[in-house]
Amino acid sequence: DLSSRSLSYAKRKTKELGFTNIKYMQADILNIDLLNEKFDFIESAGVLHHMENPFLGWKKLSQSLKKGGLMRLGLYSQIARKNISKTRNEIEKLGLKSNNHDMKSFRNKILESNKMNHKQHISSLDFYSMSSFRDLLFHSQEHQFTITEIKNYLTKLRLAFCGFENKVALNKFQLVNSTEDNLYDLKKWNLFENDNPNTFLGMYQFWCQKI
Repeated sequence: DLSSRSLSYAKRKTKELGFTNIKYMQADILNIDLLNEKFDFIESAGVLHHMENPFLGWKKLSQSLKKGGLMRLGLYSQIARKNISKTRNEIEKLGLKSNNHDMKSFRNKILESNKMNHKQHISSLDFYSMSSFRDLLFHSQEHQFTITEIKNYLTKLRLAFCGFENKVALNKFQLVNSTEDNLYDLKKWNLFENDNPNTFLGMYQFWCQKI
């Protein structure tokens, strides 16, 4: 992880749970090739979309994955986060900063608001702690993706799409796309998400394999 504070927290929590087989390293994803190591499995959820160049970060991870290796990724959906983007524009126009005073003040404003985009935020678990609220609406850098973009990146990186992880989404998708092959058809998923824009309100969480 890039953050020493995050690593310290991880060490403390895993020590509490009695885990001793985890190696922690402070490093930038863009420097992962300095390890000179290939991995069977790589997981990166909620990280790439906060990088200045998410595709470059994804490329670096892919280069460190063994052929046949699996990768699990979590990326923000542009369609699902439409209301979040709308609120972020409000925050920018108001000139609010990511300090406790401004965030608490704006959160109270949302609680008293009748705007539809504000009401959606209240239903999010991220709304109820300052660190997650900052990540939800006040993060300094956020990129959002479409399924079409993900499909194109997978092709460029020679990664095969292995499926989404959201069970609720999978069940709803299969009601209108009954054959099993459709589960791996990103064109069909793109159509489905456009018809059901809140499907990936949390994140796209999916698996892919290096070919």
